[in-house]
Amino acid sequence: MKISSTSSYVPTAAVAYPPILPQADAEEELAILFLDIRNFTGLMESRPAREVIEVVHRLFSMFNKIIKTFSGTVIEMAGDSLYAVFGFGTTIKEAANQGYQAARMMFESVQLFNEAYATEYGENPLEIGIGLHTGRVVVGHFGLESQQQQLSVMGLPVNIASRLQAKTKELNNDLIVSEETYGLLRDNTSIGEKRTVSLPGLSSRHQVRLLGKPYYRNIPLEQPDFDLDYVLAISG
Repeated sequence: MKISSTSSYVPTAAVAYPPILPQADAEEELAILFLDIRNFTGLMESRPAREVIEVVHRLFSMFNKIIKTFSGTVIEMAGDSLYAVFGFGTTIKEAANQGYQAARMMFESVQLFNEAYATEYGENPLEIGIGLHTGRVVVGHFGLESQQQQLSVMGLPVNIASRLQAKTKELNNDLIVSEETYGLLRDNTSIGEKRTVSLPGLSSRHQVRLLGKPYYRNIPLEQPDFDLDYVLAISG
């Protein structure tokens, strides 16, 4: 996918932050985006821990600003991964387009980051993988004992979005969008390759679109990679 420096897409809903959040547990139809940084383990092996933390801080600060620009909300950050949702106070079609445009802009930001810091952080560029899906989820607030209540989003669409992101490794394509979500996009004239895939832990097969590009170097599946799939697995 070629990413231009300027996007012709303008959200029809007001782009504002913070978005309108439900006051209590409620069902919402949202777009869910999962992102994982690639080449992260190699960076940890080759650079001091403090420098790696600085890299992650810079990248995630950029990602957070982009997500907010498109009225999204970051739900979780863990290790080198994050997931965010779009669609509070708007339609599911608008949510899908906000999530997709945020993804495009994050790919562009990583490209600019690599151009600025490629020599500083090694010859292999940092890359990201993104999975995007839409569906009805339960939104609420969750906290253990004295912990501060945090916004939570739960439901099968969250698991599907997470597994689509993980599937980017196997399919060697850095942006995978579910077919349902693809049908909601305004900018779908450049048809990506359509695939039917099996996702771990799910009985039915899913149709997806490969809307990204191959990785600079294809990462073996057996490479250990801490991401939000693990968090979801241990949380049920």
